[in-house]
Amino acid sequence: MSPGQAEPRSGGIAQSHDGPHDREKTEGEIAEEYRKWKEGEGHALHPHTYLESESGRYSSYQGSGVQLVEQWKLKLGLTTIYTSMLLIPYFSYCLWFVLLPPLRVIVPSSPSLQLDVFTDNFHEPTIWGSWFVGGGAFLPSLLGFLLFLTYFYFLNNMFIPKYKWKQHAFISILWIWFYISWVTGIPPSPFEW
Repeated sequence: MSPGQAEPRSGGIAQSHDGPHDREKTEGEIAEEYRKWKEGEGHALHPHTYLESESGRYSSYQGSGVQLVEQWKLKLGLTTIYTSMLLIPYFSYCLWFVLLPPLRVIVPSSPSLQLDVFTDNFHEPTIWGSWFVGGGAFLPSLLGFLLFLTYFYFLNNMFIPKYKWKQHAFISILWIWFYISWVTGIPPSPFEW
């Protein structure tokens, strides 16, 4: 080795690099890449080889890496709208029929239009809140607001940022089970209390 040359890495064993960047780079190219990297352009211009393909375990890790928190502002905004729609008398029935039946299977003590209002069992307030306007709308307590917020957030997560068919199939099975149990008169959850 002549003076001024760096020793090879790995104890004298030359490293081999697989990929598109095999050739030696000049000092000018290295300086240009460093400048681009410093300005924030480097990651977009030079993706890692394991992120270039759409297959494998890295394909679903975009953005934050956790799909539950990706686009959280959009999910939280829609969730807040759904939860506040429960306060609109009789208009909220569409939510109770379409989106909320699986919640009663998951949380047995949660409110239900079909099992509380239609059976005239809604006059007493619960830990989740109370019905008002003769059962036409629901005013959630703080705990009830958090329950609905969490439930609707997970429902929004089913479609945003991309569709998750397994989660949708699970919620659909709970929805079908709720209506079968309502029609047959058995409690939708074995923990019904």
